[in-house]
Amino acid sequence: MVAWKSDPNIDDMQTVLIVSQDAEMVMVWETLFEQKNYHVVCEAGAEDALQTARLLSPALIILDLDLTPSERIGLCRELRSTTGGTLLLLAPKRDEAEIFEYLYAGVDEFLSTPISPLALLVKSMAWLVRQEWIAPSGQSSQVYVL
Repeated sequence: MVAWKSDPNIDDMQTVLIVSQDAEMVMVWETLFEQKNYHVVCEAGAEDALQTARLLSPALIILDLDLTPSERIGLCRELRSTTGGTLLLLAPKRDEAEIFEYLYAGVDEFLSTPISPLALLVKSMAWLVRQEWIAPSGQSSQVYVL
């Protein structure tokens, strides 16, 4: 679980939350995101991930936990209720109905595992850039209804 410590250098950085039990891949992903100037927080369990998501409101969550499909769907729903950031789910490819359930639970994109670290970085960067394009950081945004 993360203990939040105020760091003035982090204030201007978007946060990426990586939720995985695969320590080797977490190190690779963490290095790649830090090289792109993102603040990276890693969690290995569902409860810690939920608490961290509530505290930090990350711009991107990468979820790669070995859970049953129903547990994974429940966790996706809970994560979606805590943050408006992008939620990428990494899981073994299943049937279309199960993938639809993940999307319905709030997942922005389902990525079939195994996935190369570079492919994940490219997908993640695309989502982060899209978020920045829609609502640039440091600028207020207003929505007008006609």
